[in-house]
Amino acid sequence: MSILTTFIKYVVNLVFEIFLKAVGCFRKIFGTQHQLALILGINYSPTLFIKLQNTSSNFKQNNFQSHKLWNSKQNKNFYVVSCPFLTLTDTIDEREKCIEEYQKFFRREALLKSQIKCLYIVTEYDRTDIIKANLLSCIKWFHQYRDLIIIVITSFEKADDQKNSSDELYNALQIFVQADKRIILVNKNTDSDLLNEQFLNAAQQVSMKGEFHPRNTIFEGYDQQEGNRIMQQLHLSIKKYRI
Repeated sequence: MSILTTFIKYVVNLVFEIFLKAVGCFRKIFGTQHQLALILGINYSPTLFIKLQNTSSNFKQNNFQSHKLWNSKQNKNFYVVSCPFLTLTDTIDEREKCIEEYQKFFRREALLKSQIKCLYIVTEYDRTDIIKANLLSCIKWFHQYRDLIIIVITSFEKADDQKNSSDELYNALQIFVQADKRIILVNKNTDSDLLNEQFLNAAQQVSMKGEFHPRNTIFEGYDQQEGNRIMQQLHLSIKKYRI
C-alpha cells in the first residue's frame, strides 16, 4: 500500500469518526441516545433474530445487525443488536479477529454516545450441563456485568416435557441469574410480538442496573493517548537512568 493510499484512508476514517462523534453529540444534547441490548453467544440459530424482526430478510450472522424492539402497549424501545459469534476459544487468529471486530463496534457506538444496557446471552436447548457450559463460555467474558445479563434459550420445542424442563432450567441457571424473569425460553412457535415484548421487558428491567463498557474487559481497545503517556514515562526513566 502506497503512502498516498494510506494517507487517504487515514483522512477518510478521521472524517467518518468526526461525523459519528457529531451525531453522538447531537443525540446526547437532544436526549435521543440509542439504548442497545446485545445478542451474544458462541453458536445458536439465526432464526431468533429473524423472528424478532418478523421478516425473512437476508440475515448474516457474521455482521452486527440491529432491530428496534417494540411493544404495542408501551411507547418505549431498545435497539437489539445481533452480534457475530464469540469465537474466543478458537485459533489465535480467530480470537484476535473476533476481538478486533467487537472493538470496532464498541468504538463506533461510543462515538455515537450509544448506551449498552443489556446483554442477552443465547444458546440452543440441550442437556442442562451442555447449556451451562455454553453459557459459561460466553458469560465469563462479561462476568463483571452479570447484572445486565439475560439468558435466552432457543429451540425449546426440543424439550419433551416443557413444563418440567423449564422448571429444571430456572433452578439450574440460578448460578448465572437470580430471577426467572431474566431467563427467556424461545421455541419455533413463539409469536414475534410476544418475543419483542419479552425482550423489551427484560431489557428495561436490567437497564436500571448499569451500563456496559468494554474497559477492563478483553474487548478494551488500545488507548493511543495512554500508550503515548506510558512511552513518554519510559523514555524519561531511561534518560534519567543514563544520566
